[in-house]
Amino acid sequence: MDTSRTGSTISAGGATGVGLASLVGGATSYLVFLVAARVLDQESNALFLVFWSLLFWSFGTIGGLQNEVTRAVRSATATSTATSPTIDATGTTGPTGRLPARSGAAVVPVSLALGGGAALVAAISSPLWGERLLGAPWPWLVLVLGVSLVTFAGHSAMCGALAGRGAWSAYSTLVAAEATTRLALVLLAAAAGGVLLGLEAAAGLAAATWVLLVAVDRRSRAAFGARADVPAGVFVGHVGHAVLASSASAALVVGFTVLLKITSTHEAVVAATPFILAISLTRAPLLIPLSAYQGVAITYFLEHRTEGLRSLARVGGYILGGGLLAALAAAAVGPWLMRTLFGPGYGVTGAWLGALTLVGSLLALLTLTGAAVLALGEHRRYSAGWVAATLVALALLLTPLSLELRTILSLGAGPLVGIAVHAAALRRPARADR
Repeated sequence: MDTSRTGSTISAGGATGVGLASLVGGATSYLVFLVAARVLDQESNALFLVFWSLLFWSFGTIGGLQNEVTRAVRSATATSTATSPTIDATGTTGPTGRLPARSGAAVVPVSLALGGGAALVAAISSPLWGERLLGAPWPWLVLVLGVSLVTFAGHSAMCGALAGRGAWSAYSTLVAAEATTRLALVLLAAAAGGVLLGLEAAAGLAAATWVLLVAVDRRSRAAFGARADVPAGVFVGHVGHAVLASSASAALVVGFTVLLKITSTHEAVVAATPFILAISLTRAPLLIPLSAYQGVAITYFLEHRTEGLRSLARVGGYILGGGLLAALAAAAVGPWLMRTLFGPGYGVTGAWLGALTLVGSLLALLTLTGAAVLALGEHRRYSAGWVAATLVALALLLTPLSLELRTILSLGAGPLVGIAVHAAALRRPARADR
């Protein structure tokens, strides 16, 4: 049952819905990779993986909106419920002296404006990086990227508003619908000829799915009008910290192929196409569900903010334990699965697959500690942890080691540094509680 009242936790049905939506997201990503590997040659698939990485790095950056909108809408709902102000005949408020429900920023319109700004920055800067990353059709792909950024800003704001209002079934519907639409568009592009540009455009333009849901779903229309707990100027400032952190996190979670492309030769990237595909495949089982559950995590930590690190202990243990089991499974059956699903040219050793999966669990734990710090309102420490992790990872990518070894070291050491920064912020509530 959906709820929009603060203080209510997610129901078993709501949690199941979010879980199913995350499974749909993970499955569709796998299927998109499978379709691309089957209809494109290896060099074209390498370019597709780079565009996918750039697209979802951009989405991950804009996705910082979702975390801040979740917190802001949840807090605004709590304030509105607690104060329940009234308006007298003169138009002034009752005992609280303010109108929490109407004074805050309208989160979706403000988010769309921020998405437009990001698209403009991408367009202006694209001559510096477009051809190197995207190849000859880069002007068209920059256009696709710009439209996708604006529409994904709306998607992120809608997800955050639905999570903040406790509308978990509508949230799950939106997450699953966006992923399913992407797969459907990619399949259509493949059936129409399977050209690289068509697959890339299909992957980006699915971000507009939320517009259809607003048109047909009452709960989505209600969330479209959600407001934050602060005015627009303050909200944009908070979003700045969230976006900085999410840009850094997205660099490690989905933008890592771009970092590899920047720090490696074109020939090395093409030769490592199977390994680069494995980076995405091995992290999806942990990171896609955790990404879908971030709204749940933030609302949980908001309600347990005085517990500090204790609120993380059990969930963190599950993540690390699950990561170890997943790493063992990846090492055992991963090489066979990759050759069977993607073809004989996509062979990766079990040792590399296991190592990639294990460091993915550290990245998942960093994502969780970030959600806990953000719930405390520690925006600067939240962004500092992710920025530190990304800088350490990038520094290790610049070392003169093999592409595979640089990847494992950067994806392992970077998250550990970020976790340490977040843990320092979480110790303070624990001391105050004692």
